Order: sequence, then structure tokens, then C-alpha cells
Amino acid sequence: MKQYVKRLSFIFILLTILLPISAQKAVVEDYSTDIICDKLTHAVMHFKKTTTILHESASDFGFFSCTCSKSNQLISFKGQVTDASGNIIRKMKIKDLKKTEYSPYLAIDDYIMYLEYTPSSFPVTVTYEWELDCKDNLVEFPPFCPQTDYNVDVKRAAYHLAAPQELGVRYAFKNISQPAEVYKNKAGAQVISLEMTDIPRVKKIPYTRPIYDRVPIAYFAPSLFVYYETQGSLSNWKEFGMWQFGMLRGRDALPEDIRNEIHQLTDSLGDDRQKVEAIYNLLGKKTRYVAILFGIGGQRPASAIDVCSSGYGDCKGLTNFMRAMLQEVGITSNYTTISTRNRQLLKDFASVGQMNHVILQVPIKNDTIWLECTNPQLPFGYVHGDIAGHDAIEVSRAGGRLVHIPAYPDSTNLARNQIRLQLDGSGIADIDVSSVFYNLRMESRIPVYKMGRDEQKKAILRMLYAPQAEIDKSEFKMEGPVLSLDAHVRSKNYTTATGKRLFVPVCPIRRDTSIPAVDEERLEDFYIETGYCDEDEIIITLPEGSEIEATPSDVIINESFASFHSIIKRKGSQIIITNRLLVKSGTYDKSSYSRFIEFMKRVNTAYGQKVVLKKSN
Repeated sequence: MKQYVKRLSFIFILLTILLPISAQKAVVEDYSTDIICDKLTHAVMHFKKTTTILHESASDFGFFSCTCSKSNQLISFKGQVTDASGNIIRKMKIKDLKKTEYSPYLAIDDYIMYLEYTPSSFPVTVTYEWELDCKDNLVEFPPFCPQTDYNVDVKRAAYHLAAPQELGVRYAFKNISQPAEVYKNKAGAQVISLEMTDIPRVKKIPYTRPIYDRVPIAYFAPSLFVYYETQGSLSNWKEFGMWQFGMLRGRDALPEDIRNEIHQLTDSLGDDRQKVEAIYNLLGKKTRYVAILFGIGGQRPASAIDVCSSGYGDCKGLTNFMRAMLQEVGITSNYTTISTRNRQLLKDFASVGQMNHVILQVPIKNDTIWLECTNPQLPFGYVHGDIAGHDAIEVSRAGGRLVHIPAYPDSTNLARNQIRLQLDGSGIADIDVSSVFYNLRMESRIPVYKMGRDEQKKAILRMLYAPQAEIDKSEFKMEGPVLSLDAHVRSKNYTTATGKRLFVPVCPIRRDTSIPAVDEERLEDFYIETGYCDEDEIIITLPEGSEIEATPSDVIINESFASFHSIIKRKGSQIIITNRLLVKSGTYDKSSYSRFIEFMKRVNTAYGQKVVLKKSN
């Protein structure tokens, strides 16, 4: 036994030393879930997880958390930490846990029991074992998801669920090829069992799908359930929607003063779109967002009266409040559940756990408006990056319906720059910048738009290649999903001089695109999640007494995944450069990856080229 422990210690130390090469940072030794559901309204869930943490980058695996409520009671807990030799470093008991509470009306009575443990040396092995007593809210069962991070091996993971036949428990697998074992036990209960061993780590490599699209996941949900005295069905999305719509009943009443304010605001407006926008702006003025977990215990939104009186809410409460205000002026809207993580929902497997967010769908004549009610910084009707192109479940009186949120075409995620550079012979450049950002490119720059003036100027300078620069003036404007910037910048050292020659960068827009190394053993197709377009028109006015000696060659590249052109023309005392880069979202064959990397290198080279001027005689 001692020899085994010594050998194990040596292996752990070796793994730690080799971490930068292997990239392995933790090993899930065992993760077991055992659920005994004895009736529609009650289950006992037992969990045990043992993880060896090899490196400080995996320190989060020492953190324990468990969502609880009056209906989800943590009835036992114990933890233990051992070193590589098996010596016990620390033991934890239930009294060591801390408790964080939420607002009681926003998520019923949910709270989190948690423990923060940060290893001081590595490797260490952390084991947590806990048990939950659950009643009245078995709308779903915990998923099987033993891998939640990159570079983590799983030696063994097991899931065992026993439930009455009347629940009709269903399951759906992602990235799992082996079948579950399904049988009836001696008590007549339906049993679903799944065990996986030696699950290899998922490497974090550039241009791949998100981790939850790559790791094994299993969902489990009852066909029939009882949830806080409401009964529903998850046989399909329509049934789910009928139940969810029932959760909204009686929660749309508004205070009289708010009703009057809404009518004063909208009665004189001409069409429904104007009314929706006016009420959306009112929502932003009267409320603020508070993040509340979407999990068990939080399926019913806060009432519109409660959100109105408190001035805050989570995605469910704010969406329901907006829905109630639109209803007041006769505009129908639909509460819509969506995932900010999963682009696609399982079409034939209805379950609550696939979604983690709520938005509002407003059908009007010849259009459908999608409203994000948690972020008043976003323009009215703008579909932000966390939901664009995602599936969602529209909830109405008719039930649930699987719908798809539109995504912006790649070419409309546009940054368009018009730049005028006036050079003098000493290296100084006066730079006038006029930039317009559309859709997702606009969204990524909202933080800069919201900054104070001093921080905003620093951010603008980081967007430019302009050595020793100062900003004389700058102004951002937002109109719908379009953000514009006008600025004047003076760079004291834009050009470099060698003898009689000046070297002038052709593109003052800083685009430090990191180029990953080509993986000769790449096993996966490469994935571009978000497409975009950059367009530049750059006019450089030459200093007096200079002439053009050399300009870079034009560059034109067309590939299935992207296209680029950079054209340089001379016009009197000016040089005119037009650039256009279009990167196309999608999945591309792994055999094309080296071409993609070469494409990005050529684009970077083109952006970094220089014009050579020389002094005239």
C-alpha cells in the first residue's frame, strides 16, 4: 500500500510538472448521482464528487455550492481534502457552509449553501458528499454533466434514477453514444442508469464550438409533474407552454397609477410599434435588473405589482411586467423562454433545464419585435449576441411553440471606418476618424459608449495605431442598433524616417488579431461562431515636398470562410486605401483550418504594410 501511495504521489507531481505540455488541470475521480423518487412530489437525491486538483487554474473545483429552498432541503453534507500521499488536510461539515439568500418574491425562497475552499498547494483531492430532500417541485431532475471545464479528465461518472412509472421519466443524450440501462425494479419503479468511465478531457483549442456542445450531457425530465400545487406535462413543448402560461395567470395586474401613466404616454401615439417602444423605455426608467438563478423554485415570475413596487426584478419578473403593461394598451405579447448558452433546443425533448433566460416576443403587423427586458442599455428591439440565432419556446394560451430568434447576417455586423490623415514631414499626423458600428459590432462597444470622458478617450486611443497621440475632440452617438464615433487625434510620431524616406502605415485602425498556431493533428472541424465585416476608407494626404516611392501591392483573397481585399490608389497628393474583410460564421472542415490561419496571417500583413515616401528634389 505504501508503495502504491508513493507511486501515486510521484505521478501527481509529474503531472503537475508537465501541466503546461499536457494542459490537464484536474481529474474527476468519481462523480455519482443517485436519485430515489417515491412519488410525484418527493425525491431524495444523493451526490458524491471526488476531484483531484492538479493546478491553481483549477482551484474553482474546491468550491462547493448547492441551490436550496424550503422544498429543497440540504439534509446532509461532508467534505474532505487529502494531499497526494492520502493524508487528510481538512474535513468539512454542514456547519461550515455559508448561506446566501435571494429576495423571497423573486425566486420564491431559493438560497445557496456554499463553501469556499482554495488549495494552498497542489495536487490535492477534494471530496464532497451531500444529500437533498426535494418535494413539490420535481419539474425536472438534475442533468448528468460530469465535465464542466476544459482539460479535465473523468475517470468515472454514474447516474442512477428510480421513479414511479406514472411519472414517465424521459431522457435525452448529447455526445453520449452508449445506451442507458432502463428496467423495472422489484418495487415496480422505473429505473434509468448510466455509467461512463475514462472520459478524456476536452482540449481548449481555437475556433471550436462551446464546451457544452462538446462534452457528454444527459437530461432527465418527467412526463407528468406536480410543481407547487400546479400539475403539468413535459410530453412535448406544447404541453410545457400550457403549464408555463398557467404560471403567469393572475400575475399581470397593475397599480392604478401605472395604468394611468401608460395611457398618458401612449394614447396619442399612432401605431403599435411606437407604443411598444414608449412602454419599453418606461420599463427601463422604472426598473433595474437583479440576477436571480433560473433553477428549481424559480419558474414562476414575480407579479407585475411586486416588480412595480420594488423597482427591480429578474428576467422573468421584468418580462412579465412588460407583458402586463403592453396588455394594458391592448397589445398581445408572448413570454418566451430561451437559453443564452444552447443555440439549439432539443426538438423532441421538452425540459425546463435547457433554458436559463426569458425574453418577450411582440408580434405586430408585418414584424415581430424581440425585447430584452433586463438591459435598458440595449436599443429597442435589438437582438443581442447571447440570444441571436438561438431556439426559444414561445409561451401563449395555445401552449408552447419552438421558434427561432433571427441572427444578423454576417455582413451587417459591420464596422465602417472613414479616416483622413494629414501628414507633415516631421512624423506628425492629424487623424480624423468617423466610424459607424452596426448590430453586434455596436453591442461590443456599448461599454466604451457608457464610459466617462477620460476613460472613453483612453479606449479610443487603444482602438488606433497612433503613437504619442492626443485626442482633441471625440463624440459618440447612439441611434437604434447603430453607434457612431467622430474623433480628431494628433499623433506626434505616426511615421518613421530613414534618411530622405518616410514610412507611413496604411491603416491606423489597430487590429491585433491573434493568430493561433496550426494544429497538425486537429481532429475537429473549425467553427466561427460570429461573422462580421470591416470596411475602411483611408485617405492619406502627403506632406508638402514629398512624393510616393513605393506602395504595397493590392491584396484580394476569396475563401469559403472569409474574403478580403485591400486596394491602394494614388490620386494627386493623396493615397486612397480601401479595405474590406468579411468573416463568415459557420462550421468548416478541419482540412481547411491551415488555409484559414494562412488567410488571417495575410490579412494581418496587409493591415500592417507601409507606404514609402521620399522628399522631392
